[in-house]
Amino acid sequence: MTYAQALLGFALVAGSMALLPGLDMMMVVNETINTTRRRGIAAACGISFGVLVWAMAAAVGLAAIINALPVAYDAIRLLGGLYLLYLAVSLVRKPKDEHKAEQSQERASQLAPTEAAGSRFPIVSSFVRGFLTDLFNPKIGVFYIAVIPQFLVPGVDHLQMGVSLGLIHFVESMAVLITLACMAAFFASRLKSGRSRRILSLVSAGIMAILGGVTITEAVRSRLAA
Repeated sequence: MTYAQALLGFALVAGSMALLPGLDMMMVVNETINTTRRRGIAAACGISFGVLVWAMAAAVGLAAIINALPVAYDAIRLLGGLYLLYLAVSLVRKPKDEHKAEQSQERASQLAPTEAAGSRFPIVSSFVRGFLTDLFNPKIGVFYIAVIPQFLVPGVDHLQMGVSLGLIHFVESMAVLITLACMAAFFASRLKSGRSRRILSLVSAGIMAILGGVTITEAVRSRLAA
């Protein structure tokens, strides 16, 4: 397999992965609907950077390390499950008027650009949440640990290959998730009542809590069976 063939093959596989509904999409939709479109896009950027980190880590030997030390992957899954539970709790406790506050802040920053610095911190917070969501997503970990080694080309530096493959998935992920954030923002404007937004938050929190609980259970069972 040549370098070009590896890139093309991975683009098809990663593109299919990016289009599959999952935790990343849920994160972007929830962030957009409950805050603003900009914060949804920030979360999408964080998720996509997480993809890039996974690709580089898997290419330089993460897969070999995990195969040699299964406890490392169980630790990642445990952290991922705990983080999902944290996100679920955060959604449940989110103030009902946060969306209005965020919109007011955006309007104020547009009218007074010199005061826009105060609005950067929520954007950073959304980016970090997106990044950590992807970093601790067991599905992404399994994908890269299993798939990346198959696309390593003899004679090509593994880090270079990891960056190349990761950038492909990064671009595909950005395209899908930013489009999703814009669509979510469009429909969010039609959810006039705070009750509707609250119901969406609670549904997302419930799904995240279930995923987190299942992930933690699987990690604990794996250690007990070892």
